[in-house]
Amino acid sequence: MKQKSGQARSGPPLYFSLIWLVYLAFPLETILNMPLAKMWPQLLLLAAFVGLYLYCFRATRFRFEAALLLLVLVGVFCRLFGEDFVFLTFYPSPIIGTLKVRWQRFAGMGAMLALLVSVAVGFGLYQDENDIFQYLPAMLIMMTVPLGMQLSRRSSELKTKLALANDEIARLSKNEERQRISRDLHDTLGHTLSLITLKSELAERLIAKNPERAALEIKDVQTTSRAALKQLRELVSGMTMSTTREEAGHAAQLLAAAGMNLRLHGDECLSELPPLIDGIMGMCLREAVTNAVKHSGATWCWIEWSREASGIVMTVRDNGRGCERSEASAPVESSGLRGMRERLRLVEGELEWRSEAGVGTQLVVRLPLVDKSGGKEATGA
Repeated sequence: MKQKSGQARSGPPLYFSLIWLVYLAFPLETILNMPLAKMWPQLLLLAAFVGLYLYCFRATRFRFEAALLLLVLVGVFCRLFGEDFVFLTFYPSPIIGTLKVRWQRFAGMGAMLALLVSVAVGFGLYQDENDIFQYLPAMLIMMTVPLGMQLSRRSSELKTKLALANDEIARLSKNEERQRISRDLHDTLGHTLSLITLKSELAERLIAKNPERAALEIKDVQTTSRAALKQLRELVSGMTMSTTREEAGHAAQLLAAAGMNLRLHGDECLSELPPLIDGIMGMCLREAVTNAVKHSGATWCWIEWSREASGIVMTVRDNGRGCERSEASAPVESSGLRGMRERLRLVEGELEWRSEAGVGTQLVVRLPLVDKSGGKEATGA
């Protein structure tokens, strides 16, 4: 059923307000014990009280005026039947807390305070210690209920706004992720397809003159296309590449857990790196640090970045056990280093790996910096 105009759009449901009407059994019993001639007017007053109370929970229009009338009726009941009827103030108290206009809330709380003070003074409740302990806590609760209702309402509004903000952040994040994937696809495929085109044309020209060289170029085309396909699968499957700075932070945690000291230098070179270059360098850093932790047995690890005319250079070295020169070429073909070479080949990057027994291992990654037009920022030796 659609909500009718003028009904409350927030607050407790109607059955919640009906539950508390059970406490009207006590004033109802007092009224029913009166003579019949006096009983009916009081029952009508009590019925008007109940009607106003339910109206306040069902409608927002004239809620402030209805709450004030409830306080007036509580005062009338106290005047007719005694101070015990002041506990009926518990009914308009939460209603005042639901008022959305600030001055109405303060006016309602002021009227409620005036009623409670009038009853306390009129019946001399402050003169009897038992009355003080009986009425004072209840009166304090009556005054704080509107504040609690307002805090609850504000909390609900903030939660709603937070949920909307989170939804908006999620939407913007998805859009940003789509744009990032679009940029990476453009940079990756545009650069790689250009490279494949050039190598294919070169191979075509070399077929007649130098078949062996042409075969090598074709193999390079195949390797580049496989690397591009792998990169494309990672991008379209939603895999996000960590930045080099993020991987440096992870490296610090990993090396500390392994009992290795870390020294970073030149990380200011990482500012404003193209996303693809930043991601590939981050993955290379992750693999290099993982290998150092697993195989080097080192106590120190140095990570350095520097800018050259041809691009950016990252050096990762340790003081571990290293390996004999006769064994130095074997790890190059390991899956980790082979994966690094494939990624670097995708953007025409280079990998150098050197290791010496008793001295340690050094890995150098060189990556070109590519501008938006697809050309290198700088060229050089």
